[in-house]
Amino acid sequence: MLINSISIVSYMKILIVEDQHYPFELLSMVVKTLAENLFSSFSIDVARYFNDAKQKIERNEYNIILLDHRMPRTDVGNLEDEDFQRFSNSLQNIGYSLIPLIREKNPKCVIIGTSSLRSELESFPNPDHKIDKSYDPESELSPIFQSIAKTK
Repeated sequence: MLINSISIVSYMKILIVEDQHYPFELLSMVVKTLAENLFSSFSIDVARYFNDAKQKIERNEYNIILLDHRMPRTDVGNLEDEDFQRFSNSLQNIGYSLIPLIREKNPKCVIIGTSSLRSELESFPNPDHKIDKSYDPESELSPIFQSIAKTK
């Protein structure tokens, strides 16, 4: 664990927007561990598709959002496990289009982009940070979370 000794800060509301099982499990484990060590209390919400993410962002004020870009617009259930090709075909490049809504709702929210896409993102607003969710998210998220803890 890459956590230095930092004074623990107060409540943080975190949203993880991720449609795929493996990256979601990995991100949630890392985020939970970091939050337990850096924030006195926290909650983690999850959105697995665009419409759910949009609704949660509209109804809540998050401090941190981990945001994937390529995702289904609506709930596709277990399609990832049942028919990966159909699941892949349901994905759209729409996640980062939520950034203006996030900024409007809470300009201080830290947005961490988790998309592995690069060139496809040039026409979309940029998140505050970008990480590679599949390789080693802990080494990339740890300094970001530590920086957030220092400023809160």
